[in-house]
Amino acid sequence: MQNSLIDFSGGTGPEAEAQPRPWTVLAALTIPDAHIELRRYHLPSPNEMLELDDAPIFSLSLPRAEGMNGRITFDGGEKGGHRVGRMMFRPAGVAMYSTGDGGTMEIMTVRMDPDRFRTITGLESWDPISLQRCAMITSSTMFALTERLRGEITVPGHGAEVAAEALVRLLMVDIGRQMRMPARKAGSRGGLAPWQLGRIEDALRGAEGHWPTTAELAALCGVSRSHLSRSFMEATGKPLADHAAAVRLERAQDMIRGGRLAMNEIAATLGYATASAFSAAFRRMTGRTPKQFVRLLS
Repeated sequence: MQNSLIDFSGGTGPEAEAQPRPWTVLAALTIPDAHIELRRYHLPSPNEMLELDDAPIFSLSLPRAEGMNGRITFDGGEKGGHRVGRMMFRPAGVAMYSTGDGGTMEIMTVRMDPDRFRTITGLESWDPISLQRCAMITSSTMFALTERLRGEITVPGHGAEVAAEALVRLLMVDIGRQMRMPARKAGSRGGLAPWQLGRIEDALRGAEGHWPTTAELAALCGVSRSHLSRSFMEATGKPLADHAAAVRLERAQDMIRGGRLAMNEIAATLGYATASAFSAAFRRMTGRTPKQFVRLLS
C-alpha cells in the first residue's frame, strides 16, 4: 500500500481553515498564552504527514492498545529522523515530516503564543541536538503537567482557565530547561552505545513484578552504577532516574486506560509493594490518585 501524504501547514488563517484536517476536536480551551485541543486523529495506514506552523506546538499522544510506531524528521535536523515519543515539541517555523502506522489515535496539542514562548524560554534558534530532544521528551515533570492540563480541558472545574494558564507557562519553562541541558561533547569519553540504551529501554518497558534498579541496569550494560548514571545523562541529556520514573508512570497510565487490570495488579506488575504505595507515587507525579485518573477517562 502506498503511503498517503497529508500536507498540513500554515497556522490558523483562512487558508489553513480551508484545508481538510485529519482530526476531530474532542475538547478545547483558549487562554492568553495558548490554544489547547484534544484531538482524535483518523490517519491512513501507513501514513506520511508534513506539518509547518508559525507557532510552537507541544503535543502529548495518548496510548492505544495496538501501540504506536513512528519517526519524524525536522527541517534542519539529523538525516534519518528520530523515533517519535509520547511527548514532543515542534518549534515555530520548523517543518516536520512524519511517518507512522496511522490509524485512530488521540493527541493533545498546545499551540503556544510565539512571543510569549520566546519571552519565557529565550529560545529562538534550533540546532540538530535541540531538534533531537524535541522529538522525544521523557521528563516526568512535564508528563505530569500535561496530564493535569488535559484534565483541565476535558473535565473543567472552577478556575480551569487560570490553572491551564499556569500549567502552560510551567510547560514553557520546562521546555526551555530541556533544551539547555548540556550536550555530550563530540569526541568526549563516556556516553552509551545504542545497544546499551536499547537494553535499558527494554528492561524498563518489559519489567513485570519488579522494577529494575540502577545496579541491575548497569549490569545489563556492563558498566558500574556511577558510570551508567553519568553516561546516560551524557547520552540523552536527562537523568536516568527521571527517565525511569517517566516510563513507569507512562506504563501505569497505559494499564489504567486499558481497563483490564485491577489497581493492585498494576501495582504488582510495576514493582510497587502495595496498591497504596502505587497510589501515593501516582499522586505525587500527576496530582491525582489512580481512581481520580480513571474518572477523567469516563
